[in-house]
Amino acid sequence: MNLRILFNWVKWGLVVLAVAIFSYKSIHSTGTTEVGVRTIKWSLFGKSGVENKLYQPGGTYFFLPIFNEWETFDARLQIVEMTATSDKGDKRGGDDLPFKTKDGNDIRIDVIFTYRVDPQRAPYIRQFVAKDMVELREKIFRTVARSKPRDYLGEYSTEEFYHAENRNKAAENAKQGLQAILSEYGIVVENVALMDYRFNADYQMIITNKKIADTKTKTL
Repeated sequence: MNLRILFNWVKWGLVVLAVAIFSYKSIHSTGTTEVGVRTIKWSLFGKSGVENKLYQPGGTYFFLPIFNEWETFDARLQIVEMTATSDKGDKRGGDDLPFKTKDGNDIRIDVIFTYRVDPQRAPYIRQFVAKDMVELREKIFRTVARSKPRDYLGEYSTEEFYHAENRNKAAENAKQGLQAILSEYGIVVENVALMDYRFNADYQMIITNKKIADTKTKTL
C-alpha cells in the first residue's frame, strides 16, 4: 500500500513538473527595443511557417512550444568593429580590412560599421535571410562588409589615400554601396567609419624617410 501511495505521489509530481515546464516554455516576451516573430511548426487550423505578423516591443505572449518557434530581432544600433587588435575588434586576432591601392600598394585599415535591423522586415528576415540576430550579423552583414568597401578604398592611389578628404569620400561611398546590397536583407546601414590604417613596411619606410627629408629641407 505504501509503495502504491508513493508511486502515485511520484507520478502526480512528475505531471505537475511537466505542466510547469510546459507552461514556462509557452511564455515568450520582447524587450523594449525588440520585435518578436513566431514560426508555426504545425497547425490543424491554419498554414504553418513564419507568421507574417510583428509582435510588438515590451509584450508577453503565450504559444505552445511544441507547435511554435519564437525569435526576437533587436532594432537597436549594432556596432561591428573590424580592427587589427583583438581587444578592440569584433573578432579575436587581426580583423582589419586589407585592400590594394590602384598603384599596387597593400594597406590594412580598421573600420567601424554601425547598422540596425528594420523591425518591419523582421518576418521576412526570419523566413528568407537569417534565423536570429547572430546569424544575420555573421553570415550576412560581416560577409558583405568585408568585401564591398574594398571596391571604393581601392579607387585611390597610395598618395591620394593619404589625404583625409579622399578617405571620407571612400567611407561615404562604401556606406551607400553597402546599403544598396543590404537593404534587400532588412538591414539599414547607419555609418562606415575609417579609422587607423597601416601601409606595408617598405612603403612606410619611404614615407618616414620623406618626412625626415622634408623636415631637414625646411630647417635648411
